[in-house]
Amino acid sequence: MASREQLEQLRHFAYSEWKHPELVDSTAAVWLDGIRTHCGFPLVLTSDARTPEENAAASGSSPTSLHLLGRAFDLQWVDDPERLWRLVDAVYLVSGERAVELELVNSAQDRHVHLGLYPDDGHRSRLLIRAD
Repeated sequence: MASREQLEQLRHFAYSEWKHPELVDSTAAVWLDGIRTHCGFPLVLTSDARTPEENAAASGSSPTSLHLLGRAFDLQWVDDPERLWRLVDAVYLVSGERAVELELVNSAQDRHVHLGLYPDDGHRSRLLIRAD
């Protein structure tokens, strides 16, 4: 997990932006910060690490969610198609060979971007698009 000092060294995210800074994985936080650098516009966190109770209460969450490992982040929806593409491209550039999950949710009930960094245990990257 990330220490306060590690999170305070991030270039684009203030310590106060994290809901559960004590549960955020340091590698994933640095990964997210790198994505922000490459996409070139602010990313607004709406969810980061979750407790098991919070995860169970979250709509559509999985019991194996990367939020439980401090390795997933939900971001405010990016309305501009060019910026959205820049975000997707930044995820690709920063992730390299690492397995990630990228979910674009644009429905009447929910609009957000979900980013997750898998631990190094053989996962394959996933892109999900939910829209209605």
